[in-house]
Amino acid sequence: MVTPTPDTTIDAGAEKRFFIEMLTKDIELLPAIVDLLDNSVDGARGLHPDGDLSGQWVKIEFGDGSFTISDNSGGISAEIARHYAFRFGRSKDFTGVKRSVGQFGVGMKRAIFKIGRAFAVQSAHHGETGNSDGSRFQLDVDVERWAVQDDWTFQFNSVEENVALAPDEVAGTTISVTRLHPSVQDDLNDPAIVQALRTELRVRHQESIQSGLQLYLNSDKPLTASRPSLQASDVVQPVFKEFQVPGPNGGVVDVKLYAGTVAPPRRDKETDPEDDGQAENFQDPGDAGWYLFCNDRLLLVADRTPLTGWGNPAAAYHPQYRLFRGFVYLSADDASLLPWNTTKTAVDRDSPVFRAVQSQMKTTLYAVQAVINRAKQVRARVEQEDPKPELLIALDDTPDRPISSLSTSSQMITPAPPPPKPKAPPTPKAQRIQYAVDPDRFEEVADALGANSGSEVGRLTFDYFYDQEIG
Repeated sequence: MVTPTPDTTIDAGAEKRFFIEMLTKDIELLPAIVDLLDNSVDGARGLHPDGDLSGQWVKIEFGDGSFTISDNSGGISAEIARHYAFRFGRSKDFTGVKRSVGQFGVGMKRAIFKIGRAFAVQSAHHGETGNSDGSRFQLDVDVERWAVQDDWTFQFNSVEENVALAPDEVAGTTISVTRLHPSVQDDLNDPAIVQALRTELRVRHQESIQSGLQLYLNSDKPLTASRPSLQASDVVQPVFKEFQVPGPNGGVVDVKLYAGTVAPPRRDKETDPEDDGQAENFQDPGDAGWYLFCNDRLLLVADRTPLTGWGNPAAAYHPQYRLFRGFVYLSADDASLLPWNTTKTAVDRDSPVFRAVQSQMKTTLYAVQAVINRAKQVRARVEQEDPKPELLIALDDTPDRPISSLSTSSQMITPAPPPPKPKAPPTPKAQRIQYAVDPDRFEEVADALGANSGSEVGRLTFDYFYDQEIG
């Protein structure tokens, strides 16, 4: 008798609904929208290896129950869509764009699921030669129907390959999400959240915008980016270091670290409190802190936590440090070397690359804090009639300059503080005597001594006794 072989297979397959819920639970709406933008930025960079993104645009529009993002970033080829773009997780044989922002292969799908329950992707790809190797496709997906299917595939609604795009046809991608989740619809109708999204886009992708990318948000005017800057002049030089960190398994990460101070805001002397560094006068930290970028995508914004050295080993944040700014740029051809988390909203604290950079951030923060502390001490010693020391003139009046114009410096350079004033000679010690006497008797003694006050009577009577009995 043949003994049947037992079934040794264990089912470890993923349940789609659970997968979708878990995938979207760990990301908020605004970071999800920024994730969608990451794909467009990577496409634009692929078209312009020199980094000049002039002529590239991305448009984000929403209203009437829909959300759309479109670009002219070259499009997704039908072959890439078929094998890579819509997979959950990046395939090990997909190389992608050098110094890309996209990394984990989940951002686009997770963002779409976060926003709504149906989506359409339309893309036109110019091809590698621009002749007849282009492609077009249309993909429509009802997420709820797809979630109950056993297979994990999508189906093109239409696809054309080995075609040449028309001269006036935009090579790019449009993603339209419909049947928005009620919470998303409420958020996109909230002016405060829309303004927060505008700020998030301007800040997170400020480097791409400065490189020429035009980014539109429900408007025909592109967003503007802030330009990172620090105080710099002939007498003030912020820190600027360049170095490389080796990856754990090969490859390198290029690092640029800038740190210093920004010019203090101009003060209305009639209405504003004097800048004396007192915490009770300056509670708002503003934009103080560290900013960390990975391949020009901003991860940390105005960080003032022990993660970047505040309170470990440098002093914890205090309003006297509100003018501190630090900017760190990590760049790598292989984006997997960079220390970002999957939502690109924080860093991987365990990354050996980040730990190496973190050490430099901490020592730099400590050094810049020392300059700020010296300035505070000098300010406290200066009397109103004293001439203003060079250190305070430099830190109060030096304008900000874009960090791109700075030269390297391993430390922050400022004028030296003035020497402390010589100490006044010590006041001779004296013993106070205090007692009460009958008023009438006091008046008699005061008249006899020719004294006009109690203290004078006391000194004269003490001197008389000392001369007569001791001296």
